Amino acid sequence: MNKKKIFGVEVLAGTKEELFTCVGNMIGEGGAVSTVNPEILYDSLQNEALHSALCDSLCVPDGVGVEKTLLRMGAYAERFAGVELGEALISVFSLRLGIIGGEEGVAERAMENLSERYASLTPVFARSGYNINNEEFKKTLTETKPDVVFVCLGSPKQELFIAEMKRFSKETVFLGLGGSVDIYAGDKKRAPKILRQLKLEWLYRMITEPKRIKRAPKLLFYVLKNKKYEKSHKKTGKIGKKRKKTV
Repeated sequence: MNKKKIFGVEVLAGTKEELFTCVGNMIGEGGAVSTVNPEILYDSLQNEALHSALCDSLCVPDGVGVEKTLLRMGAYAERFAGVELGEALISVFSLRLGIIGGEEGVAERAMENLSERYASLTPVFARSGYNINNEEFKKTLTETKPDVVFVCLGSPKQELFIAEMKRFSKETVFLGLGGSVDIYAGDKKRAPKILRQLKLEWLYRMITEPKRIKRAPKLLFYVLKNKKYEKSHKKTGKIGKKRKKTV
């Protein structure tokens, strides 16, 4: 598999099938998976703890901006939305699953819906993302040792939370999936398929969740900052000189 550094963070490149294989190979071995978009990568420039957590995770491109950046750097890439990745794992593997995130009752509804769709899924725990008792959660991990935990706390909270918690269940795979818990619970919907195919899911989310509009400047700064970053690193050979498929 091919990896490229964006702002010093290694991001996995490849087809969805290849990305899924890499994540699937972690089952039973443990570790952290971050589904990164431009905003998360840009924020890591100002947040050392977030940057460290991302560098200690398998980072999968979740965002058109990241996909295009990887392509421009000479690595063929397809974005793999976190909500799709999480469900793909439980559709293929028989997993003992934990979910944390969302308002009261959301994680429970998400677990119930997923359990109805996938008979091989074994629920371990489902907890709200509010008022988390870290010490209690550490005890839960130590006692239950789930195969996978969907951590849906939003960035950077989920990445920092995973960095702390993964030490207490080393064979567990922790996936940072942002707002996916709301979709699994049926409280929110993804963009229509046609918009996803046109790579406009980000626009749909801004329209349906106006509070996201304030994040738009970060996306612009990401593009400008990344171009500057690439230009300054070309002489070192860290950035590919031409666009070509490497996977």
